[in-house]
Amino acid sequence: MSQPPQPTALSAQQLFDNAQRLHAAGELRQAEHLYREILRRDPSHAAAVGALGVIACQTGNLEAGVKLLREALAHAPGDADLNNNLGMALMSMGDAVAARPLFELALTARPRFPEAHFNGGNACLAEGQHAAAEKHYRAALRQRADYVDAANNLGNLLFDLGRMDEAAQCMHKVVQLAPRFAPGQLGLARALAGAGKTEQAVAACRRALELDDTQVPAWELLAMCLRRLGELEGAAQTLARAVPLAPQSATLRDQLGLVQFSLGQVEEAAANFEAAEAIAAGQPQYATHVGMAASARGDRERARLAFERALAVAPGHAEALRNLAEMAADDAQARALEQRIDRGLASATDSAARSQLLFAQGRLRDLRGDYTGAFASFSAANALRRDAVPFDRAGQRQFIDAVIETFSEDFMRRASLHANPSERPVFILGMPRAGTSLVEQIVASHSQVHGAGELVFFPAQVPALVRREGHGTGYPRGLGRRLVELGQLAPRYLALLQQRNGEAARVTDKMPYNFLYLGAIAALFPHARVIHCRRDPLATCHSIFTRDLAGSHPYSYDLESLAEAYVGYRRLMAHWRQRLPIAMLDLDYEQLLDDQEGESRRLVEFLGLPWEDACLRFHESRRVVATASQWQVRRPLYTEARDHWRNYQQALAPLAAALAHGAASGSGP
Repeated sequence: MSQPPQPTALSAQQLFDNAQRLHAAGELRQAEHLYREILRRDPSHAAAVGALGVIACQTGNLEAGVKLLREALAHAPGDADLNNNLGMALMSMGDAVAARPLFELALTARPRFPEAHFNGGNACLAEGQHAAAEKHYRAALRQRADYVDAANNLGNLLFDLGRMDEAAQCMHKVVQLAPRFAPGQLGLARALAGAGKTEQAVAACRRALELDDTQVPAWELLAMCLRRLGELEGAAQTLARAVPLAPQSATLRDQLGLVQFSLGQVEEAAANFEAAEAIAAGQPQYATHVGMAASARGDRERARLAFERALAVAPGHAEALRNLAEMAADDAQARALEQRIDRGLASATDSAARSQLLFAQGRLRDLRGDYTGAFASFSAANALRRDAVPFDRAGQRQFIDAVIETFSEDFMRRASLHANPSERPVFILGMPRAGTSLVEQIVASHSQVHGAGELVFFPAQVPALVRREGHGTGYPRGLGRRLVELGQLAPRYLALLQQRNGEAARVTDKMPYNFLYLGAIAALFPHARVIHCRRDPLATCHSIFTRDLAGSHPYSYDLESLAEAYVGYRRLMAHWRQRLPIAMLDLDYEQLLDDQEGESRRLVEFLGLPWEDACLRFHESRRVVATASQWQVRRPLYTEARDHWRNYQQALAPLAAALAHGAASGSGP
């Protein structure tokens, strides 16, 4: 360790210069020795007193440091460095209110002081003064263009303000200045994800983790982005990497469980939900998710107990009450539960929670035969959703037009060069609530069929091909320039089916909205089979409007938009029937109710499989069902739902008129 120079032979200024060099080199004890020698000679040497204050702060003695810095300022009240240093000490003590004017004094004394601008920005941010903080950070960067910390804080501020494109631009600057600064890469990933640039966000997350693989937020963000892209297996693997880094994180366990649940890995998901509940028993969402997994397994009593545990912690918990409402089976249960929901509505202020509670209230009123009250509840629930997620009816028409124009004979001919010969995939599609869950339950009861549930592969991957193009064209118009990349999706999809089940001759994908991507599906798998589930249009639309469907369905939140979407669906299905080289079976829900065995045999024959009587006993299957129809498909076939919509016929009159107008305008059967 170096020895301090002999003080007797040096002037005070020389001593101070030597002390600063030692201080900058981290030799705090030697620097302190020289500062004290200076003060022995000149007790009013403000810079030396201030330097001792800084050393005190650096060694964790903040109170002593503040006292010394105040003493120094008494000798030199206008000194920029002393004001800045005292402000930093007060910030370390959590006193941004007292610190902020000190940074302003420092800047008055020295206008070109980027560090004081940076610190002033931090003080403003701590006080919630976002505009002032942004002004300070930008001033710091103007005065010092390579100020990484200022650029990083500005980028994070812009992210918090929802200005994602600006935040991404700022974080790009951070990673250019400091490419090995892991938090900068993570900040860039957050901004890119917020701006909807998911693929770029994934790349930034991976770079952040290459630099520091202990960053739990980076693993979480990567998993979220992979889920958004439909890469659920990758998301599950990512979260599994993060859990050991934070084994007591209930959030991580819960997120992993949700991904596993989406993958149909319900036992694994249940274990993680239970672990999350054990870690944080006071958080009702974890018990609710335990109940959700039990419901998917058909374990009614375990599900009920889990939902009641959630409500014991939070009596108005909307998701738990809604799930209990779905399980209610008679008038007495409905009346008792409705009182609890009414109390929940009286205290709920969050629109999402109120919407869930209103759907539950409508379900119970419907069960009691109060159809007027039920429709009022459903309408109020949908109005809250509509306010949060508007639907562009004109944009919907233009989108359907674009799909029809894109998937022409020429497109299909060119795309056929990249086709895959597999007959394994079976696509069960149509509008939601048209019987897709029931049909999958029937065919998945066959020993040679595996029901994979609703896979998000095509809704996520096909539009992503065009987003990667970077021209802003979007799906579907840009797809014609991405036929090679489109062809590369086929082996990836088959690998996904293999992961779900490696032995079954047929694997079903019952994502209803695959009808929007059926052109791409037919191009990739011309030998696959499509089961198009149809139901009376009013019955379908009524069921959509009155159910709290998982995910976002903006078209479903008012009757006019619902009619617009349904008319577009009919137009598109009419186009697919004319254009696509793929086997398609139209199956009517009402016909299935009238002739269960005949229609079930027709389904199995369409799949090219021998008949098995188990398909008539579909309700006995123990397979997991995670859709809104999970309780219905565990019952023998029943006909009460066929005409249930007629109880709402008067309220649905505008919808009926809009649907009739769409049919008359030639939008298909």
